[in-house]
Amino acid sequence: MSADESPTRSAPADCDSLLLDNQLCFALYSTSLMMTKVYKPLLQALGLTYPQYLA
Repeated sequence: MSADESPTRSAPADCDSLLLDNQLCFALYSTSLMMTKVYKPLLQALGLTYPQYLA
């Protein structure tokens, strides 16, 4: 490599796949969190948590 050449960086194959909105685990986590929040007031009167309700 000569002095006037700069090293080139290879771009990631697909940066879009790394975005948080494209991550399946985040979608599952956020859905689970929302369901727990929705059911919490209803189940609190019964003395149950959402995982107890599912079991």
